[in-house]
Amino acid sequence: MIEIFKELSDYSKYFENQLNLSGTILGLLIATSTFILQSGFTSFKYSRSMFLKYYVEQSKFIFLSLAYNIIFSLIILYLNLNSYTLFLIHLIFALTFTKYFLDFYSHKGYIMTIHSKKYNPHNTPILKYFRYVTNLGFIPNILIYGTIYLVFFYPLHFNAPFQLNEIQVYMTTVSCFAFSILVVIRIIPQFFEFSEQEYKSKTKNEVIDNLDVDVSKENKILEDILIKNGRTELKENIKTKDFENLNAYMADNKKEAFFVINIEFKNKTVYEIVESLQEYSFDFYNELSDISVDVNSFVLSYFIKVDNDKNRSYFLRTTRIEIDSLKTVGFPFLGHL
Repeated sequence: MIEIFKELSDYSKYFENQLNLSGTILGLLIATSTFILQSGFTSFKYSRSMFLKYYVEQSKFIFLSLAYNIIFSLIILYLNLNSYTLFLIHLIFALTFTKYFLDFYSHKGYIMTIHSKKYNPHNTPILKYFRYVTNLGFIPNILIYGTIYLVFFYPLHFNAPFQLNEIQVYMTTVSCFAFSILVVIRIIPQFFEFSEQEYKSKTKNEVIDNLDVDVSKENKILEDILIKNGRTELKENIKTKDFENLNAYMADNKKEAFFVINIEFKNKTVYEIVESLQEYSFDFYNELSDISVDVNSFVLSYFIKVDNDKNRSYFLRTTRIEIDSLKTVGFPFLGHL
């Protein structure tokens, strides 16, 4: 395959054209992305944050691909860097691209998971991250990891270790440019697919009131995601190491996500009960804050039974901003029952 690329007689002319083309595509992409992110979702009532994040994650790796072509074209044309330095710069780009590329497909898998029957029960962030990628399916995973390999790592086979020459840069920039074009031509069709999905989620004759937003549909999406992520207490009674019995449901609420949680303890001291509630509440709020839906206020309303004869209740309300601040210090004590 390397012989195909050696047929080019004037690399300088190629990199000049690559610089112009990549710069032009980058400018058009910035304009398109700016429109979509600033104005394109203003008509969306549901799941704006989910789709906005989709385009942000997508834009990151496309911008990086075009930036690679522009920067390496400038390096080849105007700088005399040795092959080891070129390899180091290439490796930094390759690893960054891999991270951004997988971030996008992890989020895409997240969207697909909540609109399908697939699940992601993992609690560990790294396992949850890659499970969303895996949920996209066998063939998409081959294409995802195959793209990373072919675009950035395959050209490294055609030289000594830790070195990168002009021909390898040529191979990579051609791959990057072709890949960027394929992704860019999908941006607008994807936007209209999301618009159609948004339209179908609205009820007939629905009235949008900007002063009184109804988050009922977002709450339903939120509940489905939690169940898919392994919170089985939202659909059945369960027993855990901390709770003799646990079940929960989402109350009908148009303003916020309101969870009613029934818990039963047996043979527990008050300190053990408080510690169990603290851990459960922190884990619940931590999971809620990581879910991309347009709900920003969360309530956990506890109804607690202790040894079959003592009934207690507890009520917690917080917002995404407060949860994010609590993540850095841990959840505070819940107080006295």
